[in-house]
Amino acid sequence: MYLLFLILEKAMFEDSYLSEQRLYLQSRRKTKEMILSEGGEQSLTHSTNDLVRIDFALRRIDEGQYGLCTNCGCSINRKRLQAIPETPFCVACASEIETT
Repeated sequence: MYLLFLILEKAMFEDSYLSEQRLYLQSRRKTKEMILSEGGEQSLTHSTNDLVRIDFALRRIDEGQYGLCTNCGCSINRKRLQAIPETPFCVACASEIETT
């Protein structure tokens, strides 16, 4: 039963959605790289950790794991992925991690 649930959860992220997310993340990575390399005041709100999180999200897309929480395995809400496309956590796990 759980396996069927995972298959259905994965099906909600169709190829076109994943392609869009991949392109957006790649673009976001280039922009952050440029900001970090130029330095200045704007770079103070960015970090190399942003690049690591983006790279991890891109790898999860390639591995078919994008949209699944790396902590509990549940599906990450699409609205959350739209707001924070590189997030590896669902809302519940992110809240739990932030409070510890």
